[in-house]
Amino acid sequence: MMMKKFFMGIAAVAAAIMPAEAVEWMTDYEAALQRAEQEKKAVLVDFTGSDWCHFCIVLRRRVLDTPAFEAYGQDKFVYLEVDLPRANKISAELRKQNNALVSKYRVGGFPTVLVLDAEGHALGGFTGGMTRLPDVLTALKAPLYVHGKLLEARHLQGAEKATALADAYLHYPDNYRSHNAWLREELQQLDPTGASGWQATYAAEQQMAAMEQELNACVTDRERMMQTYERYLAQALPGNRSRILGMKERYLNGIASLKLRTARTVEDVLEVKALQIQAAECCENPEQRAEILRRIEEVYARPEELLPAHIRKPR
Repeated sequence: MMMKKFFMGIAAVAAAIMPAEAVEWMTDYEAALQRAEQEKKAVLVDFTGSDWCHFCIVLRRRVLDTPAFEAYGQDKFVYLEVDLPRANKISAELRKQNNALVSKYRVGGFPTVLVLDAEGHALGGFTGGMTRLPDVLTALKAPLYVHGKLLEARHLQGAEKATALADAYLHYPDNYRSHNAWLREELQQLDPTGASGWQATYAAEQQMAAMEQELNACVTDRERMMQTYERYLAQALPGNRSRILGMKERYLNGIASLKLRTARTVEDVLEVKALQIQAAECCENPEQRAEILRRIEEVYARPEELLPAHIRKPR
């Protein structure tokens, strides 16, 4: 009996420390969607350059191919690799498919990780070389929530279905809202009066899209850019004020950074300081804003020291 318990204990320890079974990275897009439909899972797509993209390689090694992530995703995902290598050979057919998927999902950089539903709708994801599991899980939280609501809505009818779909719509990640027109069309049929609240969110999306279009038309005219930001801030719909302030802050800090690199006089440096103060005023949290302003005063206490060494006057 003692020996039996001993071997049972060894087996339990071994099971606890064994890594999760390695996931299968599919390469056939349609087959991945079909499996996701059968298993009621989302599709996790890794757009990668497996033999040339450093951050793609790091993302796979440190996160996506680890036992911890495999255990996390085993009941959530079907995995699809969309690889565009440079040296390693893939079939002409697969390369054609992968190039088409890059275009279809408007992938602008590698690595990009997307979460799709079984119909191929992009629900969210991220672009860039995340190297920590907690950061990746945070980025996947919203699209997985949306996917869960879409699955829930399949078993509902009428107003209940509209409520579930509206919940999915309201939780769509901001940077993937350009992919959700299909969901809006379905909501328009189920809830044309907007009783579930989706139309207010859509109106806010339209406002942001209109502002971005105006900004793109005057990107080299700082005065017009600032006027546009102020006009939209004055009429910001619910949820948009923070987004607009964030865009304005990034714009001002971007100009400040460029001007600091080209500064040649103390007056130039003080102009940079003024721009950074304007950017700080976009912070809605009073304590954080005060701390940013304190740091700015500290950094610019001796503005002449921020000039390039060959321009500074000797003391």
